[in-house]
Amino acid sequence: MSSTRRRPSSSNSLLESLKEPPQNFFPSKDEFLRLVAVLAIATSVAVACNMFVTTLINRQPKPFCDTHYSHSPDSISDFCEPCPSNGECYQGKLECVRGYRKHGRLCVEDGDINETAKKLSKWIEIHLCEAQAQLLCDGIGAVWVREDDIWKELDGNDLMKNVVLDNDTFMYTKQRAMDAVGRLMETRAHPHRIKELKCPDLLAEHYKPVACRIRQWLSEHALIVFPVCALLLGCTLVFWKVCQKQYLSSRVEELYHQVCEILEDNALMSKRENGECEPWVVASRLRDHLLLPKERKDPVLWKKVEELVQEDSRVDRFPKLVKGESKVVWEWQVEGSLSASKMRKKVEANKLKSNEGMDINSDQQRHTLKAEPKALIF
Repeated sequence: MSSTRRRPSSSNSLLESLKEPPQNFFPSKDEFLRLVAVLAIATSVAVACNMFVTTLINRQPKPFCDTHYSHSPDSISDFCEPCPSNGECYQGKLECVRGYRKHGRLCVEDGDINETAKKLSKWIEIHLCEAQAQLLCDGIGAVWVREDDIWKELDGNDLMKNVVLDNDTFMYTKQRAMDAVGRLMETRAHPHRIKELKCPDLLAEHYKPVACRIRQWLSEHALIVFPVCALLLGCTLVFWKVCQKQYLSSRVEELYHQVCEILEDNALMSKRENGECEPWVVASRLRDHLLLPKERKDPVLWKKVEELVQEDSRVDRFPKLVKGESKVVWEWQVEGSLSASKMRKKVEANKLKSNEGMDINSDQQRHTLKAEPKALIF
């Protein structure tokens, strides 16, 4: 009986354990937070590893598609990159054509070759256009120049010495220079298939010397230039003659007044000194006294003065024997003229100035005499 009673109790405890889980079945709050932190760290590590692997894979550049097959859109895929311009690709590798350099995954123009080609083309342009300008100015020089001759001159040019490269690059640089010149110059084909170049006349105009331009401009406008120059020259001559005539007349009048003053002063001095001084003056000596050295070479100037003196009734002109030589003398004949009164006023003014100077000197002496005793008393 006892055994039968124990079995139902054990079965009941099992059912209760199934219905109610134990207390330590669920994690605690701290354990749950730790689990979340671990999962977050694991996730971030997985994402970082994935990104690192992806960048490593993407860093590896794609190979280039072959040049012969890259022109068709079907040949371009995700596994190869199209071949860049000015480049040739074969088996995934890039090689730039002549005149270009590899810069990363592109082909850029070679700066040294490009600069040398520009300088060479400019040199050829100057060489051809100066020859054409000389032909247009003087009719001397060659009109057409053979391309072979230009190639030979380029071989010895100093600019080509700066390009230290292989022979292919050397020829490529010259070819680029010739292509640039060919776009500017006039060209023609020789019967023997020899190309010839010529500088256009419009471009050669910029290379003409200044003297040539002036000469051609004068020849083109001769019908206008020469009449205008003749008119300007005539106006200049007329103006110069008028100015010279005015200067001559004013200078003659000035000399004439000086002669009258000298003759009048000489006559007054002769009367004042009671005949000790001659009342007349030799005309030639008076001329040399009044004229400047450069004016003595002009006979017209003194001749005009003589004409005015001859017309003046106050002056007598007569020959006289002076020191054994016959001279023409002039003598003033009028008394009490205006110039004589002016002369008297000058003499009186000089006397007044001399008297005032004497008075001033006497006053200064008096002041010094008065100042000396004071100095002694002190």
